[in-house]
This record gives sequence, structure tokens and C-alpha cells, in this order.
Amino acid sequence: MPGGRMRWFTAAAVALAWAPCSQAFIEELFGQAFGGGGRGGGGGMHFQMGGDDGGGMFQMGGGGGRPSQPKWPKGVTKEVDKRMAWMKGTEWNWNGWRNVKFEKDGTFDAPTRDCQSGQCLWSAKDGKVYILWGEAGVHELQIEGEVPTEQDQAKMTGMRMRGKRIADGERCHATFQKIHDFEAAGLDKDLYEILGLADDADEVEVKKVYRKLSVKYHPDKNPDADSKKKFAEVRDAYEILNDPDKKILYDTGGMEAVKKHEKGEIQKGDDVAAEMGTSLEDLYNGGTSKASINRRIVCRGCRVRPQSPKCQGCQRCPNELKTVHVQVGPGMFMQQQQEVQSKEKCKHEDTIIDVHIEKGMKDGEQVTFPRMAEQKPGMLPGNVVLTLKQDKHGKFRRQGDDLHIQTQVGLREALLGWSQTIRHLDGHSVEIGTTSVTKPFQVFKIQGEGMPLRDDPSSFGHMYVRVEIVFPKMLTSEQQQQLASIFAPAAPRPEL
Repeated sequence: MPGGRMRWFTAAAVALAWAPCSQAFIEELFGQAFGGGGRGGGGGMHFQMGGDDGGGMFQMGGGGGRPSQPKWPKGVTKEVDKRMAWMKGTEWNWNGWRNVKFEKDGTFDAPTRDCQSGQCLWSAKDGKVYILWGEAGVHELQIEGEVPTEQDQAKMTGMRMRGKRIADGERCHATFQKIHDFEAAGLDKDLYEILGLADDADEVEVKKVYRKLSVKYHPDKNPDADSKKKFAEVRDAYEILNDPDKKILYDTGGMEAVKKHEKGEIQKGDDVAAEMGTSLEDLYNGGTSKASINRRIVCRGCRVRPQSPKCQGCQRCPNELKTVHVQVGPGMFMQQQQEVQSKEKCKHEDTIIDVHIEKGMKDGEQVTFPRMAEQKPGMLPGNVVLTLKQDKHGKFRRQGDDLHIQTQVGLREALLGWSQTIRHLDGHSVEIGTTSVTKPFQVFKIQGEGMPLRDDPSSFGHMYVRVEIVFPKMLTSEQQQQLASIFAPAAPRPEL
């Protein structure tokens, strides 16, 4: 608190000690000095904001450590019912005192110490609003008149709610002032419900239903206001569910995660690297292989429908990061990120993915599956990156885009000629041979019988056949004589 204002209050307090004043005057004076009315008392200064004279406990002096996290009493709903989502992001005047805010994340914002340090929450159901106001406890209020079904500032003007503080029955009331966060009420939208789809609908189903509904409610055919509104809802739902990043964020973190993504505030999870064995035949022919990955997924809808059969095995997700107000000293607060307990449900499951192997892919190449790593509420999942590891082949050896193979011929074939049929990786036959003399380890090139080129699968590398000559281990005397008669005598060999 600025020094000048504190000095003013001190002087006023001295004056009060000498002059008898009414309770109303004291409350008025304290309200001007500290933003609220109340009752004094005790060492330090305590101003009770309950019932019709406030709403929590605002304290000056006395220091204090970090307050404990508030807990809802049994029997009071902890959530904001979807039909009461219009309350989110609204600002109300409390008892003619100060304005308070009903935030989208269930926190209640009022100019009191406990609320500024994150000790105030709110929930709502069936036209009733519940406020857990720090040390003052739970307040229960009822909306007067017809309960809105959607957020409309013009229609909500003048709306009131009345109730009491549960602890002592002290009356309280609030009057609607304005909407301070126009996105908040829309965060509870069920996009699948808008399109009439199941939670696990895939992109094909989304596209099919969107085409049907967009024709049905198109403004050109239906100029009435209700159809225009429905058409806009269908269009907006499709724009999100048709975008892979936005869809996974909506599925795991709702509209709030989508809005953060649009503002560039979403974090991305780590990529997961793995290896996948593949055959040379797969790399030559191309095709699709199956791979299984075990990962954590967010159970969509299980936070509000935990008894659903699809939610079996779902447990609480890992803690989430959230910006909170933390007390760092007497009357001093700062914002920082803290891990908070997640409201979503998660489970581990084996996910089968189709690995598309293109013709001509090589050992060590990677196949990336976007957003298929572990899921965490409100975060964009990382990628699964599979590195192809070619299994050793029993016949061919690959080198770049070429294939190498070895064969053997006997001495007779080496001298008189030979032929060989090679069964290729796709099953077709390749013929090779010669009528000439074959030299030891001579390599024969077969044009266009290697691996398909990755960028041009209709073109191929070459095949190289390396020929090993197998000599007889021994010759009979008769064979030696026959060979001697065929070949001219060898010239004398020079000394080495």
C-alpha cells in the first residue's frame, strides 16, 4: 500500500479513538481506505467481508505464510454445470461494495487477500451459484427470475442473485455488471454434440456430417435467425475438428486449449524416437506395415462421465502447469507457474499405427507420426519418429540404389560359359550368363535391376553379380593329361 494512503489511515484511526462513531461510519471509512467495509478487531487490522457487508477476510499486519488450498464441503458441487457456463467471465457487484469476477477456471476474484492468493472458488448448478470465499466459507446464491441459457450481456443487464453465507446465515446479494471475458462462456462447447457425432469420430465422419449440416442450415436456404446461428455453430465446430492440431488439443484440453493455441501459448510435448525392423523386400516393393506403441492418452469426456464404459481403466492425469497468485510476504503477491492436480482422466493403451513404406526407402530413414506421442491435457503431443532398420538379407546386399549378389561357377563353366536365373525381390526372374571365359571374382552389371529410386519409383539402380570360381580340390592323372593336351606348355617363369 502506498505510503501516503497508509499515513492517512493512521491519522484517521487516531481521530476515531477520540470521537464516537457509528458502525456505518466506520465501515464507510474502512471501505474508502482499503476497498471494503467490515468489522474491526484484534491485533493488526481485520476486516470481515461476509454476508451483506463483504465476502471474505481482508487482513493487514501480522504477516503470514502461504495459505492452505480451499476445499469444498461435502454436498456442494465442485464444478460449473454446462448449463451455467454463461456465468463464466462475468463481473458482478457484491452487496453494493465492490465488483467481483467469476473466472472461467472456477476461481472467484474479489479484492480480498484470500481471493488474491487463490483461496476463492466458485461453482454453479441448476440456477444456484456457490462461492467458497476463503476463510469466510461457502456462500449460496440463487439467480432471480429466469435462468439464462446463453451469455447475452444486453439480456443479462440488471440480473440479480440473492443468498446467504452458510456459516451464519448472513444475507448477501450480487448484481450483474458486465462480461469481462467474452471467450470464457464458449469454452464448454461440445463440438461433437453440435455436429451430432460420437466423441471418437474420425475425420471422414466429421467431413461427411459437416457437408450434410452445412447444406441443411445454409443461410441461402434458411434465412431465419435460428438457422443462421446453427450454421455458424456447425461451421465453427468443423473448423476446429478438421484441423489436426486443434482437434487433438480440443480432445485433450477443451476449447481453452484451442484458444491458447490460437494465441501461440501452447506447449508441445517431447517427440518419441523408436526403431522398426523392416525387410529388403518391403523397401523394394513398398507397402504398409503395422507397429504398436504404448502411450498415455487423455480419456475424452471421462471427467464428467466417469461411469461411461469407455472410461474403464482411466485414472487421474499427471499434474498440469497453471499460473497462480502466490503470497511472498505480508500483503505481497506474485504470479508464478505451479503444478496443479489435473481434472482430466488418463490411461495407457497400445495404439496400432500404419507405417507406410515408400518404394526405395533406405535403412536409417525416418517415418514421422505427428501428435502420436503421449498426451497431456492442454498440450500438443509430440511426434512419434520411427527409424527404419533393414534386416540382413539372405541373398542381396544393398549399396545405395544398387543391389549386389554373389554366385559361384565351376572351372568348366568359367572356361566354357554359364547361365544363372536370379529370383528378384518382387518375384520376377532375372537371367544372366556368358559364353566367354569368366575371370575369378569378375563382376557382371545388370542394368536397371537394382532398387527403385525414392524420388522416381519407375527408375531403378543396377544389379551387380560377383562370380566366384570354384576350383576342383584335386585332379586324377587322366584329367591332368587331358588338360595338358589342351593347353600349350607354360613358358618358363622368371625368377622373383
